[in-house]
Amino acid sequence: MPVLLPLDASDQDIIEAVHTWVKLLEKEYYEEAFQFTYQDPYYEWTPDLMREVIYGYGFPESDAEIEVYKVTSMQDASTDDVASPYAEVSYHMPRKHRIENVLTVAEVWFSLPLNGKWSDVTATFNVLYMPSAVSLELQEIHVF
Repeated sequence: MPVLLPLDASDQDIIEAVHTWVKLLEKEYYEEAFQFTYQDPYYEWTPDLMREVIYGYGFPESDAEIEVYKVTSMQDASTDDVASPYAEVSYHMPRKHRIENVLTVAEVWFSLPLNGKWSDVTATFNVLYMPSAVSLELQEIHVF
């Protein structure tokens, strides 16, 4: 079941929910990470596709002979190649969502730590405002 936050969830609460999702990926619990959020049907996410995209540094076709990328610890990630990890909740005018009585009120952009370094592979989420909770919907995982 997707994460359900209180209606008055703060930006920090939303980012903490994303941290939980990243920790699932770190353990390679792709099914659990998939279940943790709603999915934008446009991207046709599956647990296997999530894994393939991460292994391929934002692309589903990876060259395993070069390097396979995996989500690693946020606390231990270095910033060698990236100025700083990116985590932002950006609000916009509420708009209707495909789910009845749900509004999309914001987006979250979050850099992923891959192979011990913060990367420019970014996960984006819609923030969903529902009648009784706030939740997340995975949009993309790709290089920004």
